[in-house]
Order: sequence, then C-alpha cells, then structure tokens
Amino acid sequence: MGKRTGHPQGRAVTKINDGWKFLKLSQKDSLPGIVLEAADFDDSGLEEVSLPHTWNDIDGADGRSGRNKGGEDYYRGLGGYRKRIVFSGQEHGGKSVFIEFEGANTVTELFVNGTCAGRHEGGYAAFRFDITPFLCLGEENVLAVKVDNAPTDVIAPITDQGDFTKMGGIYRGVKLIAVPPVHIDLMDFGSSGIYVTPENIGEDHADLDIQVRLANDASEGQAAHVVLKIFDMDEKPVAQDEKDIFLPAGGKAAAGFAVPLENPVLWNGAENPYLYTAEIMVEAGDNEFDNLRQAFGIRTYHIDPENGFFLNGKYLDLRGVNYHQDSFENGWAMTDEQRGRDYRMIRAMGATSVRMAHYQHGSYEYELCDRLGLTVWTEIGIVNKMSADDSDAHAVAPGFADNAAQQLTELIRQNYNHPSVIVWGISNELFQMTDEIYRIFTGLYELAKKEDKTRLVTFADAQFWGRFLELPADVVGYNRYFGWYHDAGGAEQFGAWLDLYHETKERRPICVSEYGGGAAMSQYKDNVDWKTEIEPWGKRHYQNYQSAMHEAIWAQFAARRYLWGKYIWCMFDFASDGREEGDTRGQNDKGLVTRTRIPKDSFYFYKSVWNPEPMVHLTEKGFVLRPAAVPQVKVYANGERAELFVNGHSKGSIRYGGIDGMLPTVLIWKDVAIAAGTENEIVVKAFFADGSVLEDRAFWMGE
Repeated sequence: MGKRTGHPQGRAVTKINDGWKFLKLSQKDSLPGIVLEAADFDDSGLEEVSLPHTWNDIDGADGRSGRNKGGEDYYRGLGGYRKRIVFSGQEHGGKSVFIEFEGANTVTELFVNGTCAGRHEGGYAAFRFDITPFLCLGEENVLAVKVDNAPTDVIAPITDQGDFTKMGGIYRGVKLIAVPPVHIDLMDFGSSGIYVTPENIGEDHADLDIQVRLANDASEGQAAHVVLKIFDMDEKPVAQDEKDIFLPAGGKAAAGFAVPLENPVLWNGAENPYLYTAEIMVEAGDNEFDNLRQAFGIRTYHIDPENGFFLNGKYLDLRGVNYHQDSFENGWAMTDEQRGRDYRMIRAMGATSVRMAHYQHGSYEYELCDRLGLTVWTEIGIVNKMSADDSDAHAVAPGFADNAAQQLTELIRQNYNHPSVIVWGISNELFQMTDEIYRIFTGLYELAKKEDKTRLVTFADAQFWGRFLELPADVVGYNRYFGWYHDAGGAEQFGAWLDLYHETKERRPICVSEYGGGAAMSQYKDNVDWKTEIEPWGKRHYQNYQSAMHEAIWAQFAARRYLWGKYIWCMFDFASDGREEGDTRGQNDKGLVTRTRIPKDSFYFYKSVWNPEPMVHLTEKGFVLRPAAVPQVKVYANGERAELFVNGHSKGSIRYGGIDGMLPTVLIWKDVAIAAGTENEIVVKAFFADGSVLEDRAFWMGE
C-alpha cells in the first residue's frame, strides 16, 4: 500500500502514490461502453502512472495552442485514474478511513467500488472524502477518480483566464488517513483541525489560543480527554494542558486551550525561522486515541503606509518574487524535491518574500517558506474575471460566488498556522466591475477577516481607476510593467508613477505585486531601445535588455521605503501555451531563471544587491559574436573592487559603487577592445575585504 506514518493504535497515514492506472477519457471513442468507475472495468491495459501526475506536461507547454493556432493539442477535459487496494480488517476495522487529495485540477469525482464517494470543485486546495461506508474490509477495493480540467464559468479561474496553463490531473500526492471514531476533525475544509493563534506577544511572554476541532463518527456520544503539549525547536516540552470534552453521536465539538508561554522565541524570517510544535492527543474509550503534531510560529507584523513592512517591530525589506507551480521536468506534477530546489534558489538569490501566484499552492511549499524564513503572499484563483459574460452586464454564473468562498475558506484554514503567511489575496488583475462583482468581492473580504483576524487582506490591481481603487482591502498591490509593455512607459518613469498613486490616488498602503519583462537566453543586442526594438508580444526579447530594465527599476524601488513589498514577475519561466515569444513557444519568459532552471543575468543582478554573500558575475556570456570595440562590459559584483582582463591584459579596476549614478554592484567598463577574427578570453576578478578573490569568465569572438 505504501509508506505508513503515525501511531499504530491511533492515526495511521499511508501514501498511495504508486500503482495507479490512467486513461485520458477523450480516448473512450475507441473503447465503446467504457465506464471507468465501474468496479469490474478491465483496467489491465491502461497506462501505469505514479502520482503526482498531469496529462498536460507536454501539450500545455509546446506552444501548439498559441495565438492563431486554434488550440491544436492542449487537452482540457476528462482524465481517469484507477487503483486496486486491500484494506485490512485488522488495521482498518473500527476506524474511519479518509482519502486526502493534496491537489487535483479542476473537478474531481471519487468512486469506491463503483459508488460515488464524493465530488470536489476547485483545482488547488487539498480535500478529503470519508470512504468508510464504501469499503470492503479484507477484500480488494477499487478506487476510481475522474478529473476534469475543462474550462468553466463557475470555478475560478474561469474560462481561459490567466496567463498560465491549467494542467489537469491528480498533480499532487494522495494519502489514506485512518482514525478512531473520535478524532481531530478531518472534514474541516481540508485543514489540520488545529488552529494556533499567538496573542499578546512580547519579549518575555506570549499567550497561545489553541482550538482543536473534534469529530465523533460513533453512533453513541463519547467523552474525550484531550492532551496538549508544546515543544520547542529542540523537542523540549515548554507548556502543556489538558481537558475533558463530550461529543454527541455523529457530532462535532471544539476543545479550546489558553496557554501562556514564557520567553518565546519569535519566528523572525530568514534571520531566525523558529518553529514550535503543538502535539494533540485525543483519548476516548478503551485505549483509543488520535494524535497529531502541528508546527507553528510566533511573530507580529504590521505595514506602515510610509515606512513599509515590519516584522516583530523591525523593518524588513520584502524583496519578493512571484512563483508558479511549474517545472520543465513534469509541469505541475512537481515532486517535493523539485519544489525544494526552487525555493532554495529563491532564498539563495536573497529574496525575503514569495507571492504564490495565482492560486493556493501545495502544503509543502508553505512548510518550506516557514523553514527558510520567506514571507508569503498567497491567494485564490480569481484572475481577470468573475464572469464569462463579455457584455456590459458581466453576469456572474450561479455558484461562482459560493465556490470562490469555498476556495478562500480552504486557503485560510489549511494555511492558518504558517507564520510565513502574511497576507491573503482575493484576486489578480480583476478588470470587470459591476454592482454584483463588487458585492462578491466585498463578501470575500469580509469572509477573510472573519476566518482570520490576525492577517491583512490584499489583491493585485491592474486597473488603477474608479471602483477598483475602492475595493475593500487592507493593503494593495499594483501590477505594472514599465519598461516592457509600451502603453506603460519607460522603466525610468516607474518611480514617479508610484509617487502619484501613493501621494494622491491610493488610500491604502501599496506595493508592486508584479513588474518585469521577458528575456530569451539566446538573444542579445548592444544598445537596445525599448521603444523600437523590444517586442513584448513578439520575438525580440533581448536578455541584456531585461537586466538593464531591472537595474533601472530596482534603483527606484530601493529609494521608496513606502512600498511594503516588491514582487518580480517571475522567478522562473513557466508554461503558458498561448504564447509564442522570444526564442521559445508555449512559455512566459519573464522569469529571472529559465524553465529548465538556468539563471539569466537578471538573477545575478538581484543576487548582487540582495544577498551579501561574496559573488561576481560577468554578464552576456552567451553574446559571443562582438564588435572589435565592445560598447560595454558589465559585471555584477559586491566586493571592494573588480578588475577586468582581456586575453590576460588588465582593462582597469572599478571600486564597488565607484560610478556615479549606478547601483553599487553594477560595474561597467566602456568601449573595451577585443581582437577581431579570433576568440578572446574575458576575465573579471572581484576582490573582497577578507582577502578572497572570485572570478568569472567568458569567450567572445571579435568581428
């Protein structure tokens, strides 16, 4: 069955990611009368797959469904999965058995032994079904899952909205959870059932309000004894409490604890990402119990409209990136190892914050951010539209508002205990506005404040006028692409535009939730002019233009303390099958790193200004055919000085921050001569205060 964790007498958790059979149900025309969910369906000839799995890892990123392509191969529809499994009477008898999907896109139906056991609408949150009534203990059971990622006008993001591929399938893991009849509630919107709220936080004291939601699946009322223990990072117990509670037959109840904690260690971002653990044990009946451990952190934060973000009373520069759950290896079906690689790369660049775009991400990502000390903006999947009606009425489909509320509730309850999460996001670039849409948005804001009184609520705006400036939010982000899209203006205009909104038009604290531009690794050109030579929707995406644009923009952002966050779009190139730009198809290439995880020059620029660890990077290494007089040689370095060599001959040194008007880590040598008709070795050496020397090199052919 898979790997088991948990106490044998209590909760047993079993991963069941291997041994699934898969069929893309568009193939059923060749299989007359197929009923995939039937217990007696012959699945012996189906493709065997392991989870996580998606059927769009290739067709969703090949660009064959791009502009003017007519949607040639990007499949959005039904896929089917089957797995045969034996449930032991000894192991599972007398217990309630739940199945947990960490994520499946977009509509999921589960059948157990041919009977429908549940349906979930939404592609990004974890969800569970109680499969106890459908099991045959001691016999082979058939699990059949239908997943449909067809466009919809009910489940956000609706239709084809959003510049990313909506990959279908069971693209995160699946597990079984077996618990005694009295247990921590597993049907609380996919949450852990444990909610830890630190209050009255000071240097020498904090109060912990801990709520444990319990369920009783037995046909009789049950008295339960609930034991709480708090452990520090070294697994040393630091607090405990216990209480008795009665649960009615088939009912639910909550056990609340008020626990004082002396001399708390605060979760303090990358400086000290300190985590505590709450352990809950529920005893009921004869030696029956459920047990669960829940990590949490203790911290305070606030956002000042003039001075930005403060963590535990101290200013923290939220240097952020946007991140999509996508990789070249297998699209959305990323492994934990791949996600860990990505987040460590984000942290190594020196980022302090991540915006998880544009939907709820997998639980492992939030855990990573807790441990790495990265703050998190996380959001639900309302992108661009609430209505598929393109008339002025913008009528919202019945059920949309309820599903959006479900997505927001799942997002908050599943991630409530993560100290890394600082804001809940309601929407991204909403461009429709009616009274109905305003009411839905307002309802979502009020829901977020009801579910969590400790965090701020935000959204990412791209309209900047009228009622969009009045949508309820505690703080707001602006998506704006100065220097890239021609209607925005040049990169040098960004700061003045932000000042205008900050000083006269916006009543809330503002950040920049998206900015940036595309870059193709194979494309370079000296002296690029954005007004005439950059094609935002076309083929010319020069890499050295991207880095120069980021340099100009960051210089303006760094001088504006009132920005509570700055989030680059995007950390990695990602699948967007409708695009045909730069030197790739089917991808958005605005990343600082390619989809194959090769850093672009702009990655090293941000590393030079964000991460104090010694580094040097010679830009434009791939620009191998150069004129005999290279207009400029650019280096990113954070040492005391750097020296440039061409074929072993020095071209002079530049001290850190030694050129007026430049960012301190951007070092430029002008009009550097190289030999024509032969390969030239270009070397830069960076010298540091501790006496160490780092170097980087390239080989350029002079023309």
